[in-house]
Amino acid sequence: MPSGPGYGNGSGGSHGARGVVASTGFGSGVATGDSSGMVSGARGTVRQGGFGDADVVTAQPKAKSAEPVVKTLPAEITFKPRPVYTDEGRQLKIEGEVLLDVIFSATGQIRIVKVVRGLGHGLDESAVRAAEKIQFKPAMRDGHPADSEAVLHIIFELAS
Repeated sequence: MPSGPGYGNGSGGSHGARGVVASTGFGSGVATGDSSGMVSGARGTVRQGGFGDADVVTAQPKAKSAEPVVKTLPAEITFKPRPVYTDEGRQLKIEGEVLLDVIFSATGQIRIVKVVRGLGHGLDESAVRAAEKIQFKPAMRDGHPADSEAVLHIIFELAS
């Protein structure tokens, strides 16, 4: 701030505009005095006050939760058979993927929950039959086999 005599908003030295406060980005941008010692903006008034009027809130330190860290490894597919094309699918030259919601069980069995997205023409059923022959290592949670759910992509692609 410039030194010396003056009043106002600090921009005019001894000739500053009395009672004008620079905007902080809220409201109309200018507040003017009203001779009562109060400062008024567009219609409301702003009381003069100090920090003593404020409610003091002290932050309480959060206690760390004692949740143990669980180490998980996903299921690993070791063998995935190629799906068999149906005659209708081959004749119509349908290509794409069938999405299956499956559970890789801790016991090494695969369970097909549902077809998420299919291709029709018998290809969905062929995808399920192929998925049932998948071999895998179960997921591991804290060193023990565990069930895990996944969406399996069975791709149907005609030879070029």
